[in-house]
Amino acid sequence: MAEQVSIVETEFILREAQQRRIPVRLHGAGKTFSACVLDVRKGSILLTRGELGERKISPWESFSAYFDFRGKDMTFSSKVLKLEGDSIVLAYPEHLLRSPARRHPRVPCPKGVSLEIMLENEKVRLNYPQCGEYSDVCLPDLREGFDISTLNALIDSFRNRSSHMASESRVVLFKERGPESVEERLLARYGKILFIPSTRSPLPKEDPYPESRIITAALESEYEDSEDALGGALMDNAMISKISRAVNAEIWCPILYYQYVVGYVYMVNKADRPQAMDFSVVDCAWEFSRILAYYLKTHNYFKSEEDTHPLTHPAAIVDLSASGCLLSIPQTTLAMRVKTGAVLDLSLMLPDGTFSVRGKVVRRFEDGSGAYYGVSFLNIEERDMNRLYPTIYEVPYSPTAEEFGEARILVGRGA
Repeated sequence: MAEQVSIVETEFILREAQQRRIPVRLHGAGKTFSACVLDVRKGSILLTRGELGERKISPWESFSAYFDFRGKDMTFSSKVLKLEGDSIVLAYPEHLLRSPARRHPRVPCPKGVSLEIMLENEKVRLNYPQCGEYSDVCLPDLREGFDISTLNALIDSFRNRSSHMASESRVVLFKERGPESVEERLLARYGKILFIPSTRSPLPKEDPYPESRIITAALESEYEDSEDALGGALMDNAMISKISRAVNAEIWCPILYYQYVVGYVYMVNKADRPQAMDFSVVDCAWEFSRILAYYLKTHNYFKSEEDTHPLTHPAAIVDLSASGCLLSIPQTTLAMRVKTGAVLDLSLMLPDGTFSVRGKVVRRFEDGSGAYYGVSFLNIEERDMNRLYPTIYEVPYSPTAEEFGEARILVGRGA
């Protein structure tokens, strides 16, 4: 696990690296070379240009630096301030990290490299509510013990599993109608689980899931504001009605088919089960809904409504490594956001040709202009890695390098 080094220790480590002439490996856009720290200054550090050769460096060019300090891998990112004789002046690093966890170094996108994404949802046109976020349709990691041998076996195993968690459970599809109740409208709006652990308590304030699964109190409040509800909060009134009907807890879990909410899984505790629900019920409903969506896809439930012409979208590469990339996608490029955990089809274009690879979205953040996605490549073929690796790092790919991590790549041309 990467650990951020304190400001005081950072200066100590850099000065030790200077005194001991510890080799520092620098990765830029399509270039890799070794250097040594010559001086640690206020606001900058001075390094040799020893192995740079004839390769050019420009002011404000970004680099990732790696070195070994007392058996621990250290890394920082910085920019070139200027060239000073035979030396490079880098901005003093804002953060120094110990034991980076990534497999390969991330560098600015090399010249001549670009990428396009393809979303499977864009060859599907359905008359169902859209939640504005893309979720791929695939089997989740199986943790709840469901029998997936057949659709009937899946449903039977869900009934058996849910009978130990709730008074009732059922599946509702929006086949010939749209969302009607406030609960249905909420889950269709956000494509997330409406989790009511107790009708006598507010909705959860926090979502503990990294891919964002549940509707929090803040999201519900946002929905209320957009609806401009008269006479008070819609959910407050719904809760009062639930209590009067002896409903103790509920889960409304959407069945997501790409950006479409095609239905939901419903679980409830009534008078015969006077207890709250916990997140184990959320896990059960979420996994079952994902498997059910996968069955709808593999059994061609929506086949008659599919269009077989996928679209491609350009995506700007902010940084790139041999194991993933950070993408920037403007709001005008995609009409929806891609959920964390979704798998994308990628076309990576290099100066010597193009290859395809699948990538999993492992993080997402946004600003006013668009969204950023951290994508981890899935199962790149070795022949493609042999092309990608030297394009990024200027050194040939060796499968044995996978055993060492990002701070252990051999440097030097032809290494």
